[in-house]
Amino acid sequence: MTQLIKSKIAISAEINRKIEKVGYDSGFSTVSVIAIDELKTLTSLPRNYTKYLNSNMVGDMTYLKKKLRYFHRPNEILPNVKSAIVVAMNYLNQSSKQDWQKAELKKLDSSDTGYVSIYARGRDYHKVLKKNLKSFANKISMIIGEFGHRACVDTVPIFEIELAVLGGIGWRGKNTLLINKDNGSIFFLGVLLVDYPLQSKKKITTDHCGTCTACLDICPTKAFLGPYRLNPTRCISYLTIEHKGIIPTELRPLIGNRIYGCDDCQLVCPWNKFAKVAKLSDFDVRNGLDNAELVYLFSWSEAEFRERHAGSSILRIGYQQWLRNIAVALGNAASSKNGNRDSSENYKDDSKEKIIFLLKKRISESSNLVGVHASWALRQYDSKV
Repeated sequence: MTQLIKSKIAISAEINRKIEKVGYDSGFSTVSVIAIDELKTLTSLPRNYTKYLNSNMVGDMTYLKKKLRYFHRPNEILPNVKSAIVVAMNYLNQSSKQDWQKAELKKLDSSDTGYVSIYARGRDYHKVLKKNLKSFANKISMIIGEFGHRACVDTVPIFEIELAVLGGIGWRGKNTLLINKDNGSIFFLGVLLVDYPLQSKKKITTDHCGTCTACLDICPTKAFLGPYRLNPTRCISYLTIEHKGIIPTELRPLIGNRIYGCDDCQLVCPWNKFAKVAKLSDFDVRNGLDNAELVYLFSWSEAEFRERHAGSSILRIGYQQWLRNIAVALGNAASSKNGNRDSSENYKDDSKEKIIFLLKKRISESSNLVGVHASWALRQYDSKV
């Protein structure tokens, strides 16, 4: 190896070190640089992805098909792209205790409160990550000079998990989520595409799930077809967020008290005992969404919904879907069919009467979407009354 090559390698390593440092200073838990040569390996991914999109398992997520061509062509997202910097940002709220998994699982047994996925209890992660990626880019320019870049957070068509695997951030778990040995899976991913040539540093991390199937076994709706294979149309996160229409009757009892998203497969993952709390306060709980009563949430007006969820990712599902989800949870509060729910006899009479009153009120005042699910919920109480 010539002295010149050694010098270039040393300079590249120093640039990477500085980039990692400013990344950590920007609130990220992990930073990894990927060179353009490795980005080219993404060209083989669309074959399987296209097959998946052509199946009947995408449901309402037809927007994925519209942007398929971009997923393996990052140069069409950022012209002359040379490298990608993949980052992870922890989102476990700062007040979480060591036994947070056990505490979250216990919340799923409540008949009174609604379960909101941990990631959605604070500020909208799209806004937080994009803001921090832009700040990160400004700091990088102090190291390498001005450069072109594109901040990618979830809504940009790019295989961020595959990039993270290439960058050694983690491996794709059997629940299809990225898992990191030091942080579990309670983190968001972001990608900064850059037109500056950077050298890759980290190697691909091998799979460490072993024989564990805890995530597959706990899924309430049996959405997993097997390890690493998910049918989104049965996933509670899909049903309560992406799905815009009527939730299939047979799946409603399985949703329990989950009104926005589902964390079950992460709550039982052994690697999440290593999950770290967020560096940023943006993901702290808002509006008591870690323990909010269903009756209270169901009584919100549309103006209250918009005001209280301002700056939250929950806002994007809209008021009618919000009510739909809560109506299902209220129906499940009256039924013991799903095995982890108290029967309606455990309700105080006044609470039960208030739920029935609110359900009837929503049937008469709300959209057909809400009315269908509120009527179903009301029937669960009528059978007990």
